[in-house]
Amino acid sequence: MGNSKIGGACLAIIVIALAVNAQQPATPPKTAEGGSTPGVSAETTASPSAATSGQQVVLKVGSTQVTQSEIDEAVSHLSPKGKAMVATRGRQPVGEDYVKMILLSQRALDQHLDLTPAIRSQLELQRAQTLAQAEYQKMASEVQITEGEVSQYFGAHRSEFETVQVREFLIRKRPQGSEDPTQGLPLEDARSTAESIRKALLAGKDVEEVAETFATSISVMMIDKKPRTFRRGVMIPALEKATFDVPDSGVSEIVDTPQAFIVVKVLAHQRPELKEVAAEIKSKLQQQKMDAEIDAMKKKVDVWMDEAYFKKPVPAASAGATQPSSSKPPSQQ
Repeated sequence: MGNSKIGGACLAIIVIALAVNAQQPATPPKTAEGGSTPGVSAETTASPSAATSGQQVVLKVGSTQVTQSEIDEAVSHLSPKGKAMVATRGRQPVGEDYVKMILLSQRALDQHLDLTPAIRSQLELQRAQTLAQAEYQKMASEVQITEGEVSQYFGAHRSEFETVQVREFLIRKRPQGSEDPTQGLPLEDARSTAESIRKALLAGKDVEEVAETFATSISVMMIDKKPRTFRRGVMIPALEKATFDVPDSGVSEIVDTPQAFIVVKVLAHQRPELKEVAAEIKSKLQQQKMDAEIDAMKKKVDVWMDEAYFKKPVPAASAGATQPSSSKPPSQQ
């Protein structure tokens, strides 16, 4: 961008504006705060040679010129939603937001907003974020993971990648003191129903047949109409043990959770080969090496945190603290 001191900042903000607001190009652009590619100080991002580099100028706002490569770069950083918008509507919305960005940034500079304490602090934070991101990406590109390391990790942690395919029956417990039948079955009725479902499955009855007999209300249901597949570490511990320890075609013991009884029909275990999870292992090992390098960096400097300020909040002593959240399937709570 020629004859301007706002190129990089505009680029970052326009990417955020389009990614978040792809369907509303006429609204004022959003700031770069919190974006995946934070903007940096206008003073540090000037590109005075852009207009004379031989690249085609596709946009002018006063003395500021924007090249095709700068617009293409902005488009390349859009979210999938933003890219879909460009595919259907072309680059005009990008250009319109770029114009807004230039005009507003120039006015901000004219009014010396970049010198106010709040804006200066924000620009410094964005600069630090940009540099940190660049260094993190550089570190990632330099970390090498060998096939031997991947193979060794797989051999030592093979069970981590095991999955189990299941059908689950959920028998809801009615809260103590409630008379509302929509809240579940009384405790003993719920337990008895769970036992009956388990006996029917152990006797070899088809899962669908058992569901037709017992899963007839909101209090007793079969979770999902299709088999579900879980990896170790996803289920609640009691349910994970009850399912992964059961052989193929087996039936779990009754799993007692605060809100319900669960009976699981185990269809099959899957144990992937190394080639199926090699990419995942490589990524995990890369992250471990990067974390170790950052930890080593911490040890070389004096890092202090106010424990009182940064301490974890104390959870409220309520039913929600001991019962699984209803926003997730019981298997994952």
